Amino acid sequence: MRLDQLCSAKPRTLSFEFFPPKNDRAWYTLEDTIDQLAPLGPDFVSVTYGAGGSTRSKTREVVQHIQTKTGLTAMAHLTCVNATRSDLHQLLAEYQSAGIENLLALRGDPPKGQERFTPTDGGCTYALDLIDLINARGGFAIACAAFPEKHPDAIDRSSDWGNLQRKLEHGACLAITQCFFHVQPYQELVAHLHRRMGRPARIIPGILPITSLAALERFSALCGATIPAALRAELAPFSHDAIGMRRAGMAYTIRFCHELLSLGAPGLHIYALNRSTAAAEIVTSLRMMGSLA
Repeated sequence: MRLDQLCSAKPRTLSFEFFPPKNDRAWYTLEDTIDQLAPLGPDFVSVTYGAGGSTRSKTREVVQHIQTKTGLTAMAHLTCVNATRSDLHQLLAEYQSAGIENLLALRGDPPKGQERFTPTDGGCTYALDLIDLINARGGFAIACAAFPEKHPDAIDRSSDWGNLQRKLEHGACLAITQCFFHVQPYQELVAHLHRRMGRPARIIPGILPITSLAALERFSALCGATIPAALRAELAPFSHDAIGMRRAGMAYTIRFCHELLSLGAPGLHIYALNRSTAAAEIVTSLRMMGSLA
């Protein structure tokens, strides 16, 4: 199903994010993960696109496998990095031939070894340009990215959120946030867009299951997210206890998701990291609490 149709039919969605496997063993792990998470009934799943377009063919392969072999609605990530407009049109044609209808349009991260994004000659400079290119071709539902605490390259939140507003006004049917760990920035983002657009915007929280402090700090550094003092305090007693660390982190994650849903978030997009256990624990716990259908 196209995501724009899904948004019209369902006020709240559940989705998971995967990344393309690097080898055969990782591929089998991903297949097992999908098999274990599919019974939870996700409304869609997404597959990332490596920095610099490094997983272009693998992303398409995984998305096509999910769509044809599992029956799940799949969304492919697509970026501007290292691609001319001709390259992008070719890739869109490949997706259309494969029956892929949903895309997450991103500017993208710089290739490995480069600190800042540099537009490709003849390519797209911003995610907004990519959204316009996809819309001009037609045949796809488009999602975009949102940053409750602003994109790391943005001057300030206001300019970043103005960019998000333009992406939604140019045809993105929903936005998925980068990971964040306290509700206030999300509430402020949603309220800002509602005021500016005169209507609610469908902003789905991206959820990172907290299973270790090292992983939490790594992901937070990559996307510019703040680790709240309260979260650090909950994890601090378990600095030498991996099991206790995971238990405390997952308890925080589940409470965080419950609070977001209670405040009216239109779903959750869980970064599964190609493993099923943490994602399944979150969904099962929230359903037991009655906060997720």
